[in-house]
Amino acid sequence: MLLHYSESMTLRFCVRTSIRTTCVLGLLLSFTASLAAADPGKQYVVRKNDTLTEIARKHEVSVAALMKHNQLDQPNWIYPGMVIRIPGSDGRKAAGSLDAALRKKLDLISVPSRKWRYVVVHHSATEAGSAAGMDRYHREERHMENGLAYHFVIGNGHGMRDGDITIGNRWREQLDGGHLASESLNAKSIGICLVGNFDQERPTQKQMASLQSLVGYLLKRCRLSASAVKTHQQINPVHTRCPGRQFPARDLVKSLKS
Repeated sequence: MLLHYSESMTLRFCVRTSIRTTCVLGLLLSFTASLAAADPGKQYVVRKNDTLTEIARKHEVSVAALMKHNQLDQPNWIYPGMVIRIPGSDGRKAAGSLDAALRKKLDLISVPSRKWRYVVVHHSATEAGSAAGMDRYHREERHMENGLAYHFVIGNGHGMRDGDITIGNRWREQLDGGHLASESLNAKSIGICLVGNFDQERPTQKQMASLQSLVGYLLKRCRLSASAVKTHQQINPVHTRCPGRQFPARDLVKSLKS
């Protein structure tokens, strides 16, 4: 008895025990070859501790494109040894890279060499917020002459669009920050505030993607290593829980080192 498969496979399954293994192996190899012929793009073998975000960033494609190309329902459905097919550019922002328009604005800002030593991450400790609202509060309530204490603000969808990055005036003008309880630290520390209360919940995925992209850019621009990235709690001379118990600080630093 013979079972015939499609002409593209050009093989027949043999039920006789003596040749079954050879036929099945040939069928699988033919099927794999036909896939490769249909999609001659690059391939990547997943390693231990890989994430789809990291793989997407390395190959300059979006996570969504990888998921669609590999028929993945969830981004965490990968495992060591799995072969990921890499599609061509899908025209979307690559994981781990800044929006082109935002990067252009940042590139136009003159940054003094060796001024900045640290990149410090904060949370707003509020459910909603915006750069404009923080600027108003810092001017009117905190009486800060230069307004917004941070150099950048990243929205969470409540007050600002989720993952949107606002460049503050302190970065545009290369002014000292106002986000730490130390004038000397403020003079050399870039402040980034994510809207949200991370004692209550984790940052959104879009916020973390934007934060990783922004911090990666700043590290390169200022010639700093990932060890320069600190949380408010880690660097502030006065005790604080900021940016909250649920902020994934280790994951951020790990992603920047990869």
